[in-house]
Amino acid sequence: MEQNSDYEIKVIKVLAAPKLTSVVNLETGEVELGTKESTAERKKLAIIVQSDGIPLEPHNQYLHTKLKDGAKDTSSEAHALLSFQRFLVSIGESYQSLTDDPEEGVVWKYADYLIDSTKVICPSSGDVLKNPHGYSSSTTINYITVVINFYKWLHSNGLFFITKDKKPFEFKEITKRMSKGVNQHELLGHINSKNRVLHVQTTDVKQRFPKVQSRQQHELLKPMTQEHKDIFLAHIKSMPHTYSNTTQSLMLRLTIETGLRIDELVTFPALGIHHPTSDAESIPFSIGPYNGCNTKFKKVRNIKIPYSLMLELDEYLHSEGRKNMLKKRIVNLQKQHEKEVEAQKVIHIMNGGEEDAFKSIEFDESKHQEVQNLFVSSNGLPFNKNTLQSKFSDIRTSIQESYPDWYYRPHDLRSTFATHWLRDEADRRITVFDILISELADLMGHESTHTTQKYINFMNDLAAKMEYARRKNRATQEAMNKNKING
Repeated sequence: MEQNSDYEIKVIKVLAAPKLTSVVNLETGEVELGTKESTAERKKLAIIVQSDGIPLEPHNQYLHTKLKDGAKDTSSEAHALLSFQRFLVSIGESYQSLTDDPEEGVVWKYADYLIDSTKVICPSSGDVLKNPHGYSSSTTINYITVVINFYKWLHSNGLFFITKDKKPFEFKEITKRMSKGVNQHELLGHINSKNRVLHVQTTDVKQRFPKVQSRQQHELLKPMTQEHKDIFLAHIKSMPHTYSNTTQSLMLRLTIETGLRIDELVTFPALGIHHPTSDAESIPFSIGPYNGCNTKFKKVRNIKIPYSLMLELDEYLHSEGRKNMLKKRIVNLQKQHEKEVEAQKVIHIMNGGEEDAFKSIEFDESKHQEVQNLFVSSNGLPFNKNTLQSKFSDIRTSIQESYPDWYYRPHDLRSTFATHWLRDEADRRITVFDILISELADLMGHESTHTTQKYINFMNDLAAKMEYARRKNRATQEAMNKNKING
């Protein structure tokens, strides 16, 4: 919860699109309105509440509309509107304080405030040169964008009209020519390589903000620190020992220790899992279409599984829990088969066929005995990617109760593996990161080292920053020692 003396943000779970229903009060005979019961998932709605507990309107109406439009939550928009509202209170104005000259209105004044409060960072060293407690460039652009969209929404819903006498900003249309190279990781990269012309509507107030420079690929990576990785592993190992938790814990550990993609994880093969006989630190393991694993580009990929993790995977493979789930799988497949047969029968009759003439195919259990994938969900079927992502989100929320700055997403597990492997191998072999690029490309299943380069660049940047910090600390210490001598 973010708060000050006047406003606070509260998060509640609501239905994105609740439906009203009427109920007759048996005592009074009056018809009362209520919300219809729904099994739909409730979403997180961040709202702004005033000091007296009354919701801030129409701001919260706008936030709920974002949920109805498909947003997963409204935290980002709520923080932007909260910042805007606090600014308005500080200057004694309201969101309606506008004139025929946008530059004299509160939106432009808020833009001035954001620009003046932007954190200035040295590109080379990463040092904060100005406004250490200010906003980042991306945050200021996000905040002004939310405010602009808020006014558009007010106008389109008839809650506050933008007129010639009350203009928050001027609209402008700009033309952008976009030239895009082929990205092997983009699904439609082969059709996006041509020049395109886009006509974009923007506002004069937004054009005042400096463009956020496009970040290099390696700058987008967010691997865990060693401390945060240890926190993550300790947490998933401490989860209650249910079948589902045990399975998903193994899956997440396998990902962070081998760099598997999520498609490879949910189709990870049982074939090859064994009780290791050697005392090697890691066990070589091959995955690809030949053993049912959905690798990228259908390429055979060689990974290394830590010895202790291979022992646990072998124990899981032969566990009673997994065997019971596989039995449940047969039952579920049979039910699914029966539904399909019933649907085919309905279609047969609708097309004029006689019910007695319909021939159904019996469920053949023998055809469903072989299971290629190692990990089996609680319904006996392969895991769904969304299930794992949802589990990771729950884990993140739980960890943040004790470590608020622990924020990662599932794909960060892969970059964690890559960067930690580079660090460990470079230290062990006493070599530079660049020498390891081909080996890492093989471990990551990359088609070329061009894709792997971002991990090398990340580690080189990290090493350079650490060296810069060491030099700076050394110079500071020398200056302090010199002062002591002179003093």
